[in-house]
Amino acid sequence: MKQLALISALIALLLGIVVGRYAFPVAKAPPLKRTVSTNLPAQIANPTDTPILPPLSTGRSTIESRNEAPVSADKIIGELKAALMRSGNRHAYAQLNKLADSVDETNVREVIAFAQALSRQPEKNMLLSAIIARWAEFDAEAAVSYAQKLPPGSTRNSALTSAINGWADHDSAAAIAWVQQLPPGPVHDQAMQTVVSAMADKNPEAALGFVQNLPAGHQRQNLYWPVFNKWAATDPAAAASVAARLGTDANREAAWQAVASHWANQDPEAAYAWVNTLPPGRGRNGALQNVLSTWGNKDPEKAASILLTLPSGPAREQSINGLARQWAQNDPHAALAWAQQFSGQDQSRALRVVVAAWAQSDPTSAAQYISTLPAGKAREEAIATVAMQLASTDVQSAASWAQKLPAGQARQNAMNNIVTQWSQSDPRAAAEFVLRQSSNEDRRGLLENLSRQWAHADPAAVLNWAENLSDTSARDAVLPGIIGTVAENDVREAARLVTKISSNEAQANAAGAVAGQWASEDPRAASQWVTSFPEGLARQRAFENLVNRWAENDPYATASWLGTLPEGASRDTGISNFAQRIGASDPETAAQWAISIGNENIRRSQVESIVSNWMKTNPSGASDWLHTAPLPDEMKTKLLQQK
Repeated sequence: MKQLALISALIALLLGIVVGRYAFPVAKAPPLKRTVSTNLPAQIANPTDTPILPPLSTGRSTIESRNEAPVSADKIIGELKAALMRSGNRHAYAQLNKLADSVDETNVREVIAFAQALSRQPEKNMLLSAIIARWAEFDAEAAVSYAQKLPPGSTRNSALTSAINGWADHDSAAAIAWVQQLPPGPVHDQAMQTVVSAMADKNPEAALGFVQNLPAGHQRQNLYWPVFNKWAATDPAAAASVAARLGTDANREAAWQAVASHWANQDPEAAYAWVNTLPPGRGRNGALQNVLSTWGNKDPEKAASILLTLPSGPAREQSINGLARQWAQNDPHAALAWAQQFSGQDQSRALRVVVAAWAQSDPTSAAQYISTLPAGKAREEAIATVAMQLASTDVQSAASWAQKLPAGQARQNAMNNIVTQWSQSDPRAAAEFVLRQSSNEDRRGLLENLSRQWAHADPAAVLNWAENLSDTSARDAVLPGIIGTVAENDVREAARLVTKISSNEAQANAAGAVAGQWASEDPRAASQWVTSFPEGLARQRAFENLVNRWAENDPYATASWLGTLPEGASRDTGISNFAQRIGASDPETAAQWAISIGNENIRRSQVESIVSNWMKTNPSGASDWLHTAPLPDEMKTKLLQQK
C-alpha cells in the first residue's frame, strides 16, 4: 500500500506544478446531504489560503499499529535519518516504507514534524506522503485535516492525495462520500482518481459500476483508466472483454491503453494477438504502441522484429517512437543499431528518439557517440538533442562541450539551444559567456537572441547591461532587439534608446521596430518622431514600417501625411510602401502615387509592378488609365502588350 501511496504522491506532485497555489480554490462547498455520520475537523486557521472543505465522515479505525508493540518516535526518527543517508537506492526506499508502517497515534505527530523539517524537497514529500497515508489508516480525520493546513502547492496536493489514499485503502465508502462533496476543481478530480483506484484494487467490477453511475463528462471519462489499470494487472483478458463493451470511443481507448500495458508485461504475445483483433483507429494504434513498448522492455529484439512487419502509417510511427525510447534507456547501442535498419523518415525519427532517451540517462556517452557520426542532417539533429539535454542538467558543461564541436551550423544550433536555456535561469552569466566567444559572427547571433529573451523577462536589467557594454559592436548587436521588446510596453523610452546605437544598420533596424509599434498605438505621434531623423537609412526604415502599419488601419490619414513630405529618399520609401499596400484594392490611386516618386528607377519599378498586376485583374481599366497617364511612350507600349 505504501508503494501505491508513493505513486499517488508522484502523480500529485506533477499536478501541483500545474495547479500551484490555486490548487485549493477559495470557495465553500455547497450544503451537503450527509449519508453517514460526520465529525467536523478543527477550524482551519486561514480561510483565504485554504478552502472550507467538507467535513469528514470517519470514525477511529480499530487499526492502532501494525507492530506488536508501539515504537517510540525517537527510534523511528533515528532509523529514518539513517535510511535518508542512503537515499537513492531501492533498499533505502523500502526501509522508509517499512518505518512509515511503524507510525501510530502515539508517535505520528513527532515523526511527521521531523519529516516536515527536512530541507530536501523530494525526500520531504516522499516521507510526508508515506506517513500521512499510514496516519489516515487509523485517523483519517486528523490526517486529512493536517494535509489541508499545509501551505498551498505541490506538497499540500501530495499530502492530501496520500491521506485520501490511506483512508480509501481501509474504508473506501467513507472516503468516496467525503471526496464527492469537495468543490469542483483539480483537487476533487485527483482525489476521485485516488479513491476509485483504491476501490478497483479490491473490486474492479464495483469500481466500474460506480464510475458508470457518475454524471457524464470529462471527469467520469478520466476515471476509466485507473479502474482498468487495476483490473488489467490481475486479469487482463477479463478487463479487455469488459472494455470492448464500453459505450464511447474515448472510454474504450483509455481502457485499452491500461489493458495493453499490463497484458504485455504478463504475456506479450497474447497481448499482441489481442491488439490485432481491435478495430483500426486511434485506440488500436495507442494500444499497439503500449504493447510493443512494454514488450521492448522485456525482449526488445522480438518487439523490433514485429515492428518491422507493420505497414506504414501512424501506428508504425508511434510504435517506432515508443520502442526506440524504451530500448535506449536499457541498451542504447543496440537501439542505435536497430534504428539504423530503417530508411528515410523512419530512420531519422528512430535515431532522434534514441539519442534523446540516451541523453537523458547518460548525456556524456551520448555526446561522445554523436561526435562519431558523419556530417549530415542526422548528426545535426543528434547534436541539437544532446545540447538541450546537457543544458537542462549542467549548462556550463553543455556550453563547454558545444564549443569543442567543429565550426558550422550544427555547433551554432547547439549553442543557441544552450544559451536559450541558460538565459532563462541566469541571463547575465549567459551573456558574459557569449561575450567571451572568439567568433564575432557566432557571438552576434547569440547575443541578439539572448538579449531579446532577457528583455521580455527583465527589460530594466538588460538595458542596464547593454548600455554599459564597452564593446560598441556588441552593444549595437543587442540594442535593436532590446529596443523592439521595450517598445511593446514603453514606446517613448524605446525611441530614446535608438539614438544610443552607433551602427547605421543597427540603428535603422531599431528605428523601424519602434516606428511600427508606435504606429499601432499613436501613428500621428510616430510620424512626428520619424521625421526627426536626418535623411538616411534609419529615416527610411522608420518611414517604411510606419506607413505599412498606418496604411493598414487608416489609408486616408496616411495619404494625407505623405502629401506633406518634402522630396527625398525617405518620402520615396514611404510612397512606395503606401502604393504597394493599396495596390490590390485601389490600383488607380496606387499608380498615381507611384508616378509622384522622385527617384526615376524606383518610380519606374513601382509603376510597372502596379500596372502589371492591374492588367491581370482589370485589363480594360488599366489600359484606359495608361492611355492618359504621364508616362514615357515606350513604358506605355511595354505595359499595354501585357493585355
